[in-house]
Amino acid sequence: MSIVLALTGLAVLLIALVIFVRNQRIGDDGTNRGSTRRGIILLTFFGLVLGLASQLPVFQG
Repeated sequence: MSIVLALTGLAVLLIALVIFVRNQRIGDDGTNRGSTRRGIILLTFFGLVLGLASQLPVFQG
């Protein structure tokens, strides 16, 4: 179970990185970046929580 959580966390962090890079490249004028920025922050937080949760003894099967 911990491997699944860790890999899911890494996948979410990778998706956040891709969205971040695309957002930097596309939006040079700064329009409509607020919601995307919030989404990137939430995805990063969710990925980190999943990655750290995989280290809890409850999930060490």
